[in-house]
Amino acid sequence: MAKVKNFFKDKILKKKGVWIPLLIILVIGLFILLKPNNNAKNTVTDIAKYTDLKETVLATGQVVSNTDLNLSFNSGGTVKTIKVKVGDTVKQGQELATLDQASVLATLTSARGALAAANAGYKKILEGASNEQIALSQVTLDQTKLTQGTLVNNAYKNLLNSTPEAVPKDGTSDNAAPTISGTYNLGKEGEIYLSIYNSSGGESFSVTGLAEGTGLVDAITPQPIGDSGLYIKFPSETNIDVSDWVIEIPNKKAADYLINYNAYQTALAQAKSAIDQSAAELALTKSTARQSDIDLAEANIISAEGQVEQATAVYNNTVITAPLDGTITSIDIKQGELASALSPAMTLQDVSNIYLEANINEANIASLGLGMPVDITYDAFGSDTHFKGNITKIDPSSTIISGVVNYKVTASVEQTENLRPGMTANMTILVKEKNHILVVPSRAILTDTSGNKTIRIVTDTKTKKFKEVKITTGLEGDGGMVEVTSGLNENNEFVILIK
Repeated sequence: MAKVKNFFKDKILKKKGVWIPLLIILVIGLFILLKPNNNAKNTVTDIAKYTDLKETVLATGQVVSNTDLNLSFNSGGTVKTIKVKVGDTVKQGQELATLDQASVLATLTSARGALAAANAGYKKILEGASNEQIALSQVTLDQTKLTQGTLVNNAYKNLLNSTPEAVPKDGTSDNAAPTISGTYNLGKEGEIYLSIYNSSGGESFSVTGLAEGTGLVDAITPQPIGDSGLYIKFPSETNIDVSDWVIEIPNKKAADYLINYNAYQTALAQAKSAIDQSAAELALTKSTARQSDIDLAEANIISAEGQVEQATAVYNNTVITAPLDGTITSIDIKQGELASALSPAMTLQDVSNIYLEANINEANIASLGLGMPVDITYDAFGSDTHFKGNITKIDPSSTIISGVVNYKVTASVEQTENLRPGMTANMTILVKEKNHILVVPSRAILTDTSGNKTIRIVTDTKTKKFKEVKITTGLEGDGGMVEVTSGLNENNEFVILIK
């Protein structure tokens, strides 16, 4: 040992050219070993701050008309007249185009003549009485049936509409009842049941019993009760103590029920009396003729009426009439050309009543609900012009498109003068939205060995030294951003990634 110390003293320390470089290497090594770990250059961080977050679903849809009909002739022939042009607004029943009708008009005229002859023969059979008297009695009977039928129907309708009201299904009576308005139009007696439930759009109600449907609980605007013709307005949209209501049709507890019931019974009795009297008067007028002759004459009339109906049907096959109100958007025939039966001749659409349709894949359809707002742009108007709409219908059945399961979604749309069926619509459906929440990129969130979600919070801003902290997440929104509900504070610096 002494020899080693002497060697180090005599050989190493006495040679300055050797120990000075060794000293420098020792110092550098100690510096590297003791230098704090600095990840600043390779670490990407951000500062936690409050912001707004949305979850949306994107879809490409198409503008669809509520009325979109291809009209055609039911028989073939030469086009004689076209009475409209593209862009014309037409009314239901309006004649739009015709074929050459010479032969069918002749047949129709002949059938009408046969009917006139049958009626004349019937009148001749009844010469035992004045033709004018018989005709007057028949008209009186027909008019009596029509008038009394109308009175009975009106009385029954009034009975069914005896001040309808919604009452709690459980029989309690100390709750504020909804207001029922409108006119019940289903013509049936029974009960309408309403059940309130929570939905993605807020409080909603379902309708069963005589009517079916759904609606939103609204304390301002009356909402339709299915297809019953009635509307309901709730006293409050919150703190509704009763969730099940019953509307009895008719409302036998209404103040006007007894009056309406008596009026209906009176109308029935008066109708029977008036019709029986008119029928007896007609029978008396006809009594001079033999019943067998009358039956034969009536059979001839029925046969002639059938010929007129058949000839009229053939005539109608040569005419295109508007089945509904709308606008002519295309015409595919020309005057003088030969048109084929059932081939599209023109298109009728209702451009004032349009909506959007889009296919949503099964990965996103579960997050959608009725009433969700939709932001819309159209390729025809540019991406800077935005319109608003809402989801109104989600088809329960699926459609396979290119091997992917899709569901058709219908959305309402703001009406605009230049909007046309067939236009492409770019739809952004707002699924969820939260304001003023802590949001971080999803790639900044890790999962530890226990399955807990963690985030790396920077403890040294210069060296980017960090510690992993357990967090709780909430809404997963657009752009890969995630809400952090606990474990992270505003202005905390956190690690997004380490290169």
